[in-house]
Amino acid sequence: MKTYLLAFTFLLTISQVTWSQSRSEKKTLKIETETKDYQKVKSLVDSGAFFFNADWVYPRSMNQINLINNPGIIRFTSTDSVKIHLPYFGVVRIGGGFNQSGGIQHNGAVSDYKVVHNDEKRSSVITFIAKSPSESYDISMTVFSSGSTSIFVNSTKRDGIRYRGTLAYIDETLLTKS
Repeated sequence: MKTYLLAFTFLLTISQVTWSQSRSEKKTLKIETETKDYQKVKSLVDSGAFFFNADWVYPRSMNQINLINNPGIIRFTSTDSVKIHLPYFGVVRIGGGFNQSGGIQHNGAVSDYKVVHNDEKRSSVITFIAKSPSESYDISMTVFSSGSTSIFVNSTKRDGIRYRGTLAYIDETLLTKS
């Protein structure tokens, strides 16, 4: 019985040593994968042509809302042209008038487009201003190495709102259809 207990303890000790080695290998593999993913996301952001798909919205005065049936998008075809269609849930301080959308919509030029990469945190921050005739939007997008993105929209007429989603490449066939 003592021999079996001693053999079991010996095997357990050896397995712990091999598991700790595999943990360090897993950690280095994870860092390498995150670095590769970050380089892909960084090149996507630097290209200026990307697509954001919002999955969740976080209004100031409410709980989070899933956007599975009401998707929000931001589509950049270049660094100076954007199409924004985001649903809005919150307080509008100044009314927009008749026949205006309740969501955040803009299709056209942007100004003050800036990209800042943080290689230590493996993230990129994109900021820009989209001005429409009746409203101005100050938008900040934080893109992480996995492609997940957090967006904060500050408006001249509405309370600020935050969106979470993913960033992806634009499919050129979709651009020719729309």
